[in-house]
Amino acid sequence: MLDAHGSWIKRLLLNEGNQPGACGAGTAQERSRSPRDEANIADFWSSPKDLQSWQDEVTKHRINFQAQLVLPNGQRSPGDAPLAVAFYFSGLGHEARDILKMDWGSFASCPFILIVPQRPSGRWWFIDDDAAWGWVEGEFCQELVEAFAAWMNMMIDHPRVDKRRLGLFGFSAGAYAVLEMFASGLVPISRLAVGGLHGHGQPNVKHIPQKRSAGVVEKFEKFLQRVEGHAGAEHIEVVHGKTDKQCPWLDAKKIVDALTKKQLQLGCPKVKLRLLDAHEQDTFSKRNKTHHDYMKAAFMRKEFFKGFFADKVPHGEANMASPKRPLPSASMPSASTLEVAKFTVSTSMDGWEEQGFQIFRKSGFVIIEDVLDHVQCSEVLEDCRQMAKEIVAPQGAGNRGKGRYSFGVASSTGSILHREAIAKHLLNEGGRLLQPLLSQIFFDESDRLSSFSCYSGGGDFVLPGVEEYQHLHADMQVKKDLDKQMPPPFLAINFVVQDLTELNGPMRIVPGKRERDWRNQKKEPDRWRCSRLCPVPAGSALVRDVRILHGLSGPKTSEDPEERKRRGSFRALSMCRRGSEQPTALTCFRPEGASHKMFSLHFILMFSRFVRSWLLSQETTPRT
Repeated sequence: MLDAHGSWIKRLLLNEGNQPGACGAGTAQERSRSPRDEANIADFWSSPKDLQSWQDEVTKHRINFQAQLVLPNGQRSPGDAPLAVAFYFSGLGHEARDILKMDWGSFASCPFILIVPQRPSGRWWFIDDDAAWGWVEGEFCQELVEAFAAWMNMMIDHPRVDKRRLGLFGFSAGAYAVLEMFASGLVPISRLAVGGLHGHGQPNVKHIPQKRSAGVVEKFEKFLQRVEGHAGAEHIEVVHGKTDKQCPWLDAKKIVDALTKKQLQLGCPKVKLRLLDAHEQDTFSKRNKTHHDYMKAAFMRKEFFKGFFADKVPHGEANMASPKRPLPSASMPSASTLEVAKFTVSTSMDGWEEQGFQIFRKSGFVIIEDVLDHVQCSEVLEDCRQMAKEIVAPQGAGNRGKGRYSFGVASSTGSILHREAIAKHLLNEGGRLLQPLLSQIFFDESDRLSSFSCYSGGGDFVLPGVEEYQHLHADMQVKKDLDKQMPPPFLAINFVVQDLTELNGPMRIVPGKRERDWRNQKKEPDRWRCSRLCPVPAGSALVRDVRILHGLSGPKTSEDPEERKRRGSFRALSMCRRGSEQPTALTCFRPEGASHKMFSLHFILMFSRFVRSWLLSQETTPRT
């Protein structure tokens, strides 16, 4: 048995809130401990079959656990380097011995100590009820969280433990426990992974029996408040089943959003999300009725441990390194002058359609946030990657210029609307959500009608090493009698499926400006060169009049040219194909394996009465 040393100063712990700090840094006061005796400094992982026990002197809670040293297959010794530690919190159906029997060595990327606590008897981990409905009917136990934190801090206070690589991971009920421990701020956690997650309570009373529904939503809201108060981590990964019936994704998404929101506020990395199809789960049969069997699919992967235990750059040091070569200021402005917030509304806001319309009418574009969710973004992104793999030639010659590829040119239809994810999520669901705004934009005062149609959808991507700078331009020229300010003849909707930042080459756009506003200028004004469209979160849609000036900004990076060429660069472009062929739009792609992989998928919607005139007119010339 491992004995507890020292005691809590409980008043300090209860009064200490989570304070802003470096990612992964514990912020609450730790228990004071006496120097440990020689027996306690022994390697506690040396007897993995033994159930060990520890008791908290303050709360008297007893914690049982098992631990073992995991070595990658083929490695006989951990060496002398400090060891990473991973605490695994299991679901209700597993015990510590079940977890330790699994073949972790086949997937480990480095030696690490695996510690698996037993769930306290009669508890849903930190909820005082382990019955079938305990997660909604039971009450949260802060005292038990504090006891587990004391135990964890005692366990990592060992000369062989690398405190910089302390991770927590868990599945289902264990995922809930991991989130409570992380939210407490009482343990210096730097890595976090959860699968099949749920919270305490539920965001609604759907499928909850009426007699059990009291306080369900309130408990979930309090749980989210605890999660939103976390102190940040250098790595957070969430794995969830798209078809999970036991822990529905829409409920889990609220937890993911809470984690992500605080991560970004602290300047920490965004949450990594993996969404699994039904066939990717551990059991793909009628026995898996709830589609909640994917613990192994979540964690027993080499890729998981490579990310989980990867050496991370300490928060605040990532931007300290000097570039190997200075970049020309002419091609890389230092900061964006565009105040993106002034051009942004969210679909969660009351009256967002009217606000968005007023912004569009003045500037020629508007950013609408919260159009797509995580699942939709992920599925569209994967569809784009698959299309890109299919059309890239071995020599990378491109089908619309060196290193540049067009999905529309590669498609026999000249469009990609036949792709299921694109038609379903962007055209159907995204278009339906945006319809109130589009109806206002296309409203014609002359006949009091609003008519428009989606004419085509497509995209482009650029291979690594394509370094050409794109000047500001409009996508098309319009015949004078059709060139009205409102309604516009032609719209592009750019669906953003990964965050747009300064680092991944966001589009430059000049509010309210068209080609006639700078046709006679020899040099592009500096303020226009810096007018970059970022930051813009994934799930947003840029509704844009294609006559507005826009162009490529290029990636902002500290890499030298050779490294940049090796890794690839994001390019944000927009165009219409020449002549009377169908117009297309662009998808910007950063090749697999490069950082900041990015698609910005565009759909073009054209004012329906203008379509007929445009197709018959030789004076209306779309431009690249």
